[in-house]
Amino acid sequence: MKIRPEVKEIEDWLREVRRDFHKHPEPRFKETRTAAKVAEHLRSFDLEVDTGIGGTGVVGLLRGTSPGKTFAIRADMDALPIQEETGADYCSRTPGFMHACGHDAHMTMALGAARVLASSSAIQNNLTGHVKFIFQPGEEGGHGAREMIRDGVLENPKVDRIVAAHVAPLIPFGTVGIYLQEACASADAFFVKITGQGAHAAYPHLSRDPILGGAQLITAIQSIVSRNIDPSQGLVISVTQVQAGTATNVIPEEILIAGTIRALNDDVRTLAMSRLEDLVQSICQAHDLSGEITFGDGYPIMRNHEPISRFVAETAAEMLGEDKVIIRQPKFGSEDFAYFLERCPGAGYELGCSNEAKGITNMLHTPQFDIDEDVLPLGVELYARLIEKYFN
Repeated sequence: MKIRPEVKEIEDWLREVRRDFHKHPEPRFKETRTAAKVAEHLRSFDLEVDTGIGGTGVVGLLRGTSPGKTFAIRADMDALPIQEETGADYCSRTPGFMHACGHDAHMTMALGAARVLASSSAIQNNLTGHVKFIFQPGEEGGHGAREMIRDGVLENPKVDRIVAAHVAPLIPFGTVGIYLQEACASADAFFVKITGQGAHAAYPHLSRDPILGGAQLITAIQSIVSRNIDPSQGLVISVTQVQAGTATNVIPEEILIAGTIRALNDDVRTLAMSRLEDLVQSICQAHDLSGEITFGDGYPIMRNHEPISRFVAETAAEMLGEDKVIIRQPKFGSEDFAYFLERCPGAGYELGCSNEAKGITNMLHTPQFDIDEDVLPLGVELYARLIEKYFN
């Protein structure tokens, strides 16, 4: 692993910064302390700083020696509503919230890259353009990337390339995971309300039973994947919530069913939503029920731009060795970095953060999640190399 002295010199600082963020997690669009700390660091590096972008977002701009293209790094800032159970001395001090998705590490690596670049005359002398550091609020279900884009984060100066690292416990420390094209699925929540006629459970013939219709709908939903979609095309439909009834001897008036649709193809995504609407109406009609379906504010498919994915893979291989670069298959989690990639060529990639020898193996979005902090200088070094290589 080849890490430059300038990055090694700030390893202790990286850990301090990450642990400070970790101890003070904040929910989406309420990242006020976090944003203030990010802005404070960026100003200390003499970067131009804008705040309040897309809510609580922060942008730092490092201008090069001459006009040119702009390379951007994106880091997310918000925490999850999870009570931490790691027992670490830097454990969350905010009850009910923790950085269980690595956003504390993402911010730290972006700040580390900003510090190294801003302090290196050698890098700046070859910087024929600009580097924009984007710190995004509301990644966890808040569409924060979309809000920042609406506020013009990709303009003034216009962003020509964008990358984002995400820590990944499914691959070991010292490895980099690359998605060549499709990386993350779209995500569309659905909400179904089926209404019938309630009755005493001893006289079901006097009811129009919404539970019977709901049960058939839940079963029929599985046919959308198995009987409507080419098996080579990715689709997942999961029913995750069912609410009905208040007593064992009462057939209720209604049942509420909710879940999620995940797709890796836009046509498949549209077909799944259409077929679900058809099933709700046809099953309700068959049982003399009324049905309503609505969809939440969904996330698009995250698609990397393959030339940039390969650029990241090549740069990582030079740093770590080709055997440490893993070509990953698309996953069915969603990621609102997709909004940036819809408007600007770029790539999201993964940094392995698990380490069995240190007992660091827990998954994202769990109360026990933590990272091998040695990933922090690795992430900074890779950002610096990507920027140097891009401008050279």
